[in-house]
Amino acid sequence: MEPLQPQQQISDMQRAFADAAEGWLLRPRNPHADAAVLDAIQRRQEHQDDIQRSHTIPLDHRLHAAPSPAGVWAARLIKLQGQQKHGEWLVPRDRPVLLGRSGKSTSSLDVDLWPDASVARRHALIWFDGEGWRIEDLGSTNGTLLGGSNIRGQRARRLALGIKMRLGRTILMLMALEKEGEPRAEPGADSDGQGVAGV
Repeated sequence: MEPLQPQQQISDMQRAFADAAEGWLLRPRNPHADAAVLDAIQRRQEHQDDIQRSHTIPLDHRLHAAPSPAGVWAARLIKLQGQQKHGEWLVPRDRPVLLGRSGKSTSSLDVDLWPDASVARRHALIWFDGEGWRIEDLGSTNGTLLGGSNIRGQRARRLALGIKMRLGRTILMLMALEKEGEPRAEPGADSDGQGVAGV
């Protein structure tokens, strides 16, 4: 039997991650299930980080810079553009946050972007990996634009505070939530000078 090629190993890991995420979405929320998903995500990301370090591919440092504000215990997603009833959503550090569109059925989504029909039912996942926030597109049809780059089909990306992300026609920004409860953007995180239309 021939050993697995690196590309096949990554593909198998992506399938395993998708299966784990699907299992997590289908069962009732409880701390043990959330911890299992976070552990699987962390192991997968550590492996991919090891692979990335072994290659000399230049990275976009602005998108991969690890935010480390001292007083941040959670974050908020702020709606910059969209038709949703809510304007912001809490993003806790202790579990992954699922973004998508519920439609008419009851939803287990953390961030429901209905009525934006160009957002997938299960569009993207955001989580805190101990150093900063990460985002991964879950194979959505239209992808997820992060700072102007579509990350669909790519590994999880570092999500800097203050950077704009577009899911369908909805534009969101991740803001730090300090202990006092005041949201703020990380200074200089979105320094390209682009407005909402530039996402």
